[in-house]
Amino acid sequence: MTDVQRLAALLDSRPSSAAWQEICPLLEACDPGLLDTLAPKVLSWPAAQREMPDSWWAQWVAGDIRPHHALAGTRGLGRLDSVETGTVGHPVEDDWAEEVCEEDTCEEGTCVDDGFPSDPSGAGAAAGSGHENGGPAAREAAASFYHGVVSVGAPSGLRWLALGGGAPSPHRGGDLVRWETTRDAPLVWYAQGSECHDEAHDLQISPDGSVVVTAIEGSWHAWSAETGAELWRLSPQQTGSADAAGDGSLSLDDLVHFAFSADSGRLAVGTGSSDVVAVVQTRTGAVLLRVPAGQDGFGPVALDAAGQLLAHAGPTGQVVVRDVASGALLASADTGLTSVGALAMAPDGSALFVVGGAVGGVPEAAGLATAARPAARLLTFDPAADRPELTAGELILPGEAPDGVDADSQLAAMSTRAVWTDAGPYAFVGADFGSVLFNGCGQALWADPAAAVAGFTPDGRALVVAQEEITVWFLAGLAPQGARVPPAPPPAPGDVLLSGLPADLTPGGPPPGTAELPCSYWPTLLVAVTDGARGLAFSAKLDRISTERRQVLCRWPGAGAGPGAGPGSGEPLVTLLPSGPEEVTTELSALAFAPQGDVLARALVRDGAHLLLNDVEDGTGRWHYVLPPAVPHGPEGLLLSFSADGSRLVLGSRATGRVAVLDTVSGKPVREFTVPLRSAGPGRDGHSLDRVALDPGGDRVAYGTRDGAGQVRVRDVVSGKVLLDARPAQLRQMTGLAFAPDGGLLGVAGSTHHQDAALWTIPLTGAGPVVTEPRIAVHDLPMNDQPEGTLVWAEAGPLAYFPGSHGAGVIWDAVAGRILADIPFGALSGGVALSPDGRTLVTLTQFGARRWDLARAAR
Repeated sequence: MTDVQRLAALLDSRPSSAAWQEICPLLEACDPGLLDTLAPKVLSWPAAQREMPDSWWAQWVAGDIRPHHALAGTRGLGRLDSVETGTVGHPVEDDWAEEVCEEDTCEEGTCVDDGFPSDPSGAGAAAGSGHENGGPAAREAAASFYHGVVSVGAPSGLRWLALGGGAPSPHRGGDLVRWETTRDAPLVWYAQGSECHDEAHDLQISPDGSVVVTAIEGSWHAWSAETGAELWRLSPQQTGSADAAGDGSLSLDDLVHFAFSADSGRLAVGTGSSDVVAVVQTRTGAVLLRVPAGQDGFGPVALDAAGQLLAHAGPTGQVVVRDVASGALLASADTGLTSVGALAMAPDGSALFVVGGAVGGVPEAAGLATAARPAARLLTFDPAADRPELTAGELILPGEAPDGVDADSQLAAMSTRAVWTDAGPYAFVGADFGSVLFNGCGQALWADPAAAVAGFTPDGRALVVAQEEITVWFLAGLAPQGARVPPAPPPAPGDVLLSGLPADLTPGGPPPGTAELPCSYWPTLLVAVTDGARGLAFSAKLDRISTERRQVLCRWPGAGAGPGAGPGSGEPLVTLLPSGPEEVTTELSALAFAPQGDVLARALVRDGAHLLLNDVEDGTGRWHYVLPPAVPHGPEGLLLSFSADGSRLVLGSRATGRVAVLDTVSGKPVREFTVPLRSAGPGRDGHSLDRVALDPGGDRVAYGTRDGAGQVRVRDVVSGKVLLDARPAQLRQMTGLAFAPDGGLLGVAGSTHHQDAALWTIPLTGAGPVVTEPRIAVHDLPMNDQPEGTLVWAEAGPLAYFPGSHGAGVIWDAVAGRILADIPFGALSGGVALSPDGRTLVTLTQFGARRWDLARAAR
C-alpha cells in the first residue's frame, strides 16, 4: 500500500487521535496539489481531533508556516496553573535559562531594550525593570489565575500570550503577565493585582508584536511586550474619561476598547460609559484625534490598515466612520443591532464588520428564547468625495450558536471580538452560558456551551480561547468545505404565531435593512390570548430609545371558530391600541380578553387606576373607568378578571385594596368596596389584596389576602355580604384564583411554605371557617417576588401556569395530575397566557410568539 493509499484509508476511518498522529507525517510528504485534493476530507474530521503536533507547532511559532499546517484544527497550550508558574506541558524550544544578556551596559535586573525612544515624562523608566521578568522589582515569580481569565492577547507568532487574570476581591485587582507558550520561562509582568483594584478586560497586542495595551482603573497603559517596561500611561484626567468629580473614581466601571492599525503606528481607543473616543500614537501615546464631547462617540473602535479611517460605535446600534486627520464625520449608519460589542474594518477601509446582539430570531425559537442572539452586519463604505456613504447589508445570524448565548449581557460586552483576515471577517462572542466563533457568512465554526474569553491574532490566522484550558483554534482548519449542510434542528413544539412585528408598525419605520421589528426591545411580560389563539394582545417596547410601552393587538381573521382551532394561514392583522387617556401617562398593569373573545380589557396605572375596554374587531374603545384611590398612592399593581359569561369583570388594586365589579356593557360599577387594611408587621405590605375572580354568572367575587398566612374571601356582588372566609393550609403565595364552571368550588393556585407548587380546592357550601390541604403539583418550584401565574378552570378541570423564579415554569393539568408543558424561561423573561377554555397556551418573548394545543397535549 502506497503512502497515498494509506493516507486515504486513514481519512476514511473513524476520527481518532491515534489515526491523526499517523496522518500528520503523510500530509507533510504531500505536494500542494494533493493537499488541495485531500483538504475537504481532512477538514471533515472534527477540528478537536486534528491537534497540531509538536513538530508543526515548532515550525509555526518560528514563522515557518507550511501548507499542511492549514489542516490542523487546534493546539492545546496548557492550563491556567501552567500560566501561574510559567511552564508548558510540551516544550518545543530550548529553555531560556541558557540565554545571557550581552549588553556591556546591562546591570542585572535593570536591562531594558524595548526598541522605542525614551519617554520624556519618565513614566516608562519608573515603571520598567528587570531583564527576565520586567516590571517593578518586587514582582512575584508566580501569578494568580485562581479566579480565571478576563482577557487574552495573542501575537501573530503565538510564541507567547498576554493574559489578564480575574480580580479575587474588590481590594485586589487581576495580574497581567506574558506567558511563553513554547518553553518554560519566567513570566514577564505588565501589572500586578496587588497594585490596583481593577481587571484588564480588553487586552490588545500591536500587529508587530512589540506593544501590549489595556486599561486599568480608567488609565490607558502601553508596555513593551518583550520586557514589561511601561512605555506610556494616560490617566482619566488626561483622556477626558474622568467622572464629574474629576478624580476618575468611576473609571472602574468604564469598559475601554482598543484597536491597532495594521502597520502598528496608531491605536484607537473607545470608552463604554464616559463617551470618549480617541486615536493615539502607539510609540508615544500622543493624542492624534479626540472626538469632541457631545457627539455620542464611544467604543468599540476600529482602524483601517494605515490608521487614516476611524470607526466607532454610536447610540442605539449606530456606527460612525471618521477621518483621523481632521476628525470629520464621513458617514454613519444604523446597524439594527441591540448592542455593538466589536468592530473590524477592512484593511483598505472599504467595509466594516459590526458584531453584537440582535433581538429577534429564527421561527424555531420564537416564543421560547429570551436572550439576544449573536449577530453581525457587514457595512460597505463608499468614500465618494461629494458624499461618503455607509450602507448596511443583511443581518448575519450564526445558525449553530448555543441557545444560552446572550449577546447583550455584560460578559459579552467585555468578551466580543472581531478581526478582518485575508479570508474575510470573523467574530467571537462569549457569554455566561455559551460562546461562539463565526465568519462573515454566518457559519458557526466553533461553539461551546460554557463561557470563554478569547483573542484573535492580528494576522487573523488563529483564535486563542481561554477557559480553564488555553487552546488555539486555527481558522483555516475550521473553515467549512464543499456543500456540507449542518443538520436540521429538531422540530420545536407548538406552532409559531409571530417571529416579529411588521416593519411599518411604528412611525419612522425600522432601521435600514430590517425586514421586521422584534416583538419588543425589552422583555414582554403581560400577554392575553383568546380561545384558539384567534386574538393575541401584549405590551411591547417598540422603540429602542423611548421607554414607552405600547399595547399590540394581533388578529387572525381566517382562524377557525371551533374549540382548539388555531389561527388561519397568512399574516395576522396587527394594530396598536391607544395608549390610554390623553390627560395622563399610563402603564399597562393587567390584560385580559373576555371569554367570548370579542372585547379586551386593559388595566392601566399612574395617577390613578384606569380600566379601558376595547373591541377586538377594530380596536375602538367602548368605555373608560377610573378606580378612585382610597388613599393617595403611586404606581400600583392591578388585578383583572372576567366572569365566564362575560357579563361582568372585576378590577382590584393591590396598593389601595379597592375592588370594583363592573358591568361589561355599560362600564358602570355594580359593587365597589375596600379590603380592610391589615396590620403590617416588619417587612410586610399594608394592604394585602392578592388575586381576584368572578363566578360564572358574575354574582360572587373572590379575592385573596395575605396577613402572614394566605386567606381567601368570597362576597355576594349585590349585597356585599361575605359568604366565605377560608385559610388554605400552608399557603404562602397565591398565583391564581378561579371558580369551577358550576360555581360549587373555588380553586387557589400558589406555593406552599416549602416552595412547592400546589392547588387548593375550596367547597363553597357550609358555614364556618374553611381550612383546606394543598395538592402538590410540582415539588420545589420557587416562585418569589409575586410572579404572575394563571389558573383556568375550564369544563375539563383546573389548569395552572406556575411561574418559576429561576429560569423555568410549568403548565400543570389538575385532572391528569401531570405537567403538560415546560416553560424554559423565568417569570421576568417572557409572557405566558392560557386561553379561557384552557385549550391553548401561548408563550411570548422578544423573539416571537408560539402556540401549543394543550387539548392535544393532554391526551
